[in-house]
Amino acid sequence: MSKKVRDYLFISFIVVFVITTFFVSLYASGYKINFGWPPSFNRLLLKTGMLAVDTIPAGATVSLNGREQTQFALAPWKKETLTTAAKIKNLAPGEYDLVLEREGYWAFQKRINIYSGQTTFVEDINLFRKDLPLLLTSAETGELQLSRGRKYLYLSGAEKIINVKTGQERLLEKATVLSSPESSWQKNEEKLLLAGRLLDFNAAKDIDYRQLIGAGADYWYNDENTDRLYFRHENSLNYLNTNKNTVVRLLSGEDYLSYEPRGEDLFLVAAADGRIVLRKYSLPDRQTEQEISLPGVGTYRFVTDGRNRLALYDDQNSTLYLINPNDLGDTITIKNVISWQWLDEESLLYNNAWEIYFLNLNQKNASLITRVGEEIKKIIWNKNQKYLIFSSAGSLNALDLQTGTITTILQTKEIASPVLDDENDLLYFWAQIGQQAGIYQLLLQ
Repeated sequence: MSKKVRDYLFISFIVVFVITTFFVSLYASGYKINFGWPPSFNRLLLKTGMLAVDTIPAGATVSLNGREQTQFALAPWKKETLTTAAKIKNLAPGEYDLVLEREGYWAFQKRINIYSGQTTFVEDINLFRKDLPLLLTSAETGELQLSRGRKYLYLSGAEKIINVKTGQERLLEKATVLSSPESSWQKNEEKLLLAGRLLDFNAAKDIDYRQLIGAGADYWYNDENTDRLYFRHENSLNYLNTNKNTVVRLLSGEDYLSYEPRGEDLFLVAAADGRIVLRKYSLPDRQTEQEISLPGVGTYRFVTDGRNRLALYDDQNSTLYLINPNDLGDTITIKNVISWQWLDEESLLYNNAWEIYFLNLNQKNASLITRVGEEIKKIIWNKNQKYLIFSSAGSLNALDLQTGTITTILQTKEIASPVLDDENDLLYFWAQIGQQAGIYQLLLQ
């Protein structure tokens, strides 16, 4: 090999090395060359951005503007699909259509912006299964209640309790249900308080308190912390000491519309002399501590949800009252409320027929989250995965609060009364699917 050839090869190597080093340095520094036409010399070098994306569950493919993203490989013929969780570097600034897909799940789609020199985070994206719902039992429509241990479902329309783990059912006496429709699962036991009876799935373990009290009692409330079973009888409020089997009369002489015991206090709504009042009554002192007036036209009921504030709902006027138990005058009134869900002690979500709102109790202002084109029947908050389920007459939908994305997970002829097992990501609901009407179970994630 002549000296001239050797010099040529040496110089060529140096040139290639310098050019390669230059472009590698640009890439490593987050720049890329803009090959757009017509060329713009002041925008020849672009400072790129990065996308960080992850999903629940992981393992979803990532597509940008219709192109599925692949992982870097030394062998260019060997391409591996990029899946979440992932970071995609050296993206030119601008808008992108992001699509996340995983087999057996509904796709997630969102338009995102990539900014020069910045990282765009699209994180904790919930993907929902495309599974068909499983029919647990055929039944007429009614309200569903899930037990605290997530083992049993009570359906008021069918008068039955269902063991969701085994599929076994217990039919209840229809006369018992109709005599007092209010019901509640107990906190400390898998028992249902219904019409003065504490019902176990095993009927032999039932406790019938009606035998001690007699006929005519309704509006039962079991305070498991004090062993007191409260009830209304004609124009009086009373409680049964379940340890001693003795009855104590607390108040009489008015029409007691609803009540909720809290520790040493009893909060009640009473109608008398043409007025409706909200009253705080001291149980140890046996006297009224505070009283405020409520609108004279309304159908009021307390909704016990374990929060600091009392929740009093007016079914007739769709109005929610959030009451400070220490000061009845400190009451937040929200009109046009169909359902609501607490996020924490200071904030909640609620909906009217077409909109979902976020309310900060400290600031006492509500902000619109989304507006939809079908009437919203109920909202359910998943506190573990941070998403919201809302139902209409014929669909179930999931709303991701951080992205605002709505995923329709089921559409059918008729849907009612969804309840969520957030520990196992299971949704139970009554539905008419095809020719089968009954209680269904749907795995969400």
